[in-house]
Amino acid sequence: MEESDAGPLCRKKKDKNVESNRKGKTVKTALFLLFAVLAAASFYLFLQWKAISIADSEIKKQYFALSETIGEFWREKTTKKSDLPVGERAFPVKLIVDGEKRQVWTHARNVAALLQEANLYPGVEDIVIPAMDKFLFPQQTVKITRVIKEIQSEKEIVPFNTIRVASTLLDQGQVRVAREGSAGIRENIYESVKCNGKEISKEIISSRITKEPIEKILEYGVDISFSRSGRAHDLEKVIEVSATAYCPGTPGSGCPIDERGASLCTGFNNDGYTCTGLKAIAGKGTLEKPHIVAVDPQIIPLKSLIFIEGYGFARAEDTGSAIKGSSIDLLFDKHHDACLFGRKTLKVYLLKK
Repeated sequence: MEESDAGPLCRKKKDKNVESNRKGKTVKTALFLLFAVLAAASFYLFLQWKAISIADSEIKKQYFALSETIGEFWREKTTKKSDLPVGERAFPVKLIVDGEKRQVWTHARNVAALLQEANLYPGVEDIVIPAMDKFLFPQQTVKITRVIKEIQSEKEIVPFNTIRVASTLLDQGQVRVAREGSAGIRENIYESVKCNGKEISKEIISSRITKEPIEKILEYGVDISFSRSGRAHDLEKVIEVSATAYCPGTPGSGCPIDERGASLCTGFNNDGYTCTGLKAIAGKGTLEKPHIVAVDPQIIPLKSLIFIEGYGFARAEDTGSAIKGSSIDLLFDKHHDACLFGRKTLKVYLLKK
């Protein structure tokens, strides 16, 4: 009985030792695999890392990082407030101001802080590249373009015109100056835009004539008689005019009327009557029914009888704000017909009363 009891006890101890050895091998295998994975991962990361050398004056330091570019590496370092020597001490930046380039050393993290360090305060119109909130990195270029807008006033000479007027007081072929001409003055207001002191654009924003030009009048001698329709007329003078046309501006004329009630042709004087009180109805060009024209009374007196070459007889019965000097405006009943007339250069014979 004693021998048979000791045998099973030995076998049990042996089985426990075998099982313990198996567990030990399994743990070692797992540890080995874990170590292999970590070693492979470390080797892969080592291959991805890049060596970055940064020099600040005489101090040079090397870093290893996963960043793709120097700018990305610098932003990562400055964002994390690292102890990078360049960030603590200073780094160079290229600054271009007013067209002049210089290098400055700065501790600033962005463009706005750099400009504040340099006591540079861009104006509202100035252009800053890169933008004020952009991060800085060594050797970056920051450019400020000064933009100035100015309002300028310039005066311009307006040349005068010369008109020829036929006169019965002169012999045929004789010419004299009846009135000397003088130039006018126009004031132009410009907006000038300058970049770094150089003008890049100049645009007129308003213009007005401060002094009207005065026409020069030349008189020349002509025959004293004028014949039309089998009847002779005595001439006062012959004038070459710029002729346009207008309508009475009444509702039946078809003339455009704005919200204030003013017509395009006669403005607020669209009551159907001329300035002399005559009803504004187009004539036929005959002595019995002459055309109605608007004139400058200083050149052709009101109520004068004239003959318009190609259009017949007319009476000077109206005036207009745009009718100055050697100009006339021929009355039509319809706005459409007045538009078709356009602008013509015609010879006008002023007849003696």
